[in-house]
Amino acid sequence: MAVIVLRSVKGSPLTIAEADANFTNLNTEVGTKLDAATYTAADVLTKLLTVDGSGSGIDADLLDGRNSSTSNTVNTVVHRDSSGNFSAGTITATLVGNVTGNLTGNVTGTVSGNATNVDGTVAINNGGTGATTAANARTNLGLGTMATQASNSVSITGGSIAGITDLAIADGGTGASTVAQARTNLGLVLGSDVQPFSNNLTALAAITTHGLFVKDTAGTAITRSIAGSTSITVTNGDAVSGNPTIALSSTPEVSALIKTGTNGSGNIGQTGNRFGTIFGTATTAQYADLAEKYTTDVEYEAGTVLAVALNGDAEATQTWQSGQRVLGVISTNPAFLMNDEADGQAIALRGRVPVKVVGPIRKGQPLICNQDGKGVYGDTSNSFAIALETNEDVNVKLVECVIL
Repeated sequence: MAVIVLRSVKGSPLTIAEADANFTNLNTEVGTKLDAATYTAADVLTKLLTVDGSGSGIDADLLDGRNSSTSNTVNTVVHRDSSGNFSAGTITATLVGNVTGNLTGNVTGTVSGNATNVDGTVAINNGGTGATTAANARTNLGLGTMATQASNSVSITGGSIAGITDLAIADGGTGASTVAQARTNLGLVLGSDVQPFSNNLTALAAITTHGLFVKDTAGTAITRSIAGSTSITVTNGDAVSGNPTIALSSTPEVSALIKTGTNGSGNIGQTGNRFGTIFGTATTAQYADLAEKYTTDVEYEAGTVLAVALNGDAEATQTWQSGQRVLGVISTNPAFLMNDEADGQAIALRGRVPVKVVGPIRKGQPLICNQDGKGVYGDTSNSFAIALETNEDVNVKLVECVIL
């Protein structure tokens, strides 16, 4: 604005120089101003848009004192770029409505609504499944098989199960996929397992007494009990108070003892627990010699002829001299054995027994001993046996004899 010099007090006129300066300044001001016709709103806006820079006192690029930017720049006003996009760090707002487009980055807060075409996976700890397929989602969430779904706590209420293997009876099923087969597996076949016994069940239900249930020949259910007898005591014979117990008297009285099983099997008494005196009218045995136990200097084979040992601790030894006095013959299977619990070998003293014989022998011939524990034909006062069979073999063999 041009400077104009004025006088505040009348009577003191301007100098010529001051008046000339005022006219010069006015000419300058008028010469540099626009015509009034050019001061329209559009002209004024155009002028404002061309003013820029902080030194001008006005900045057309400022909004509320802030510059605009299309990039993520602090303390700037958001400005879209040529594609209509803008960049920002964190957007904090409450958005109501649809979001169309791509979202890259993190979302903090609550998202309500549906999302489609999500590129990537949402982690389980962020509320997702961590997978892009249903199968992988079930695996990640531990829902792949029933075994991973706390199988001991699975409860099925209502609905139906299809496509499974028949559940075994041991697992609480019927082991069948049809009603008929299920009845068969459970033993409930009508007319076979159940119906034929209906009359029996009805008869049992009508019984008012207690005891053991039986069916008589007329098909009637009755009760019975186990009773004792001579030398036999029965406890809980009706099985009401417990299992029936049958006990024999320590001194049973019987009219006879009859064994079962094969011939020659079974014993009366035990080796370490024998009976005392046995009274009887007659006894029989499978074998045929009377034997007694004597100690021997060595273990001899059956049929060896023995004499009394003259030396050492042993009581018997094989004969060492032909024709000497004989004690007996080693028994094969004694019918009666005396001193059974004594040490030594069973020596047949009387009866029928196989004897080792050397040389030929004929039935009915007497035997004497030789020098090495064998029998040989000889008729002397020391003959100890008679042959019961003929054997012409000159070598050693067993011959059936009777000990005298």
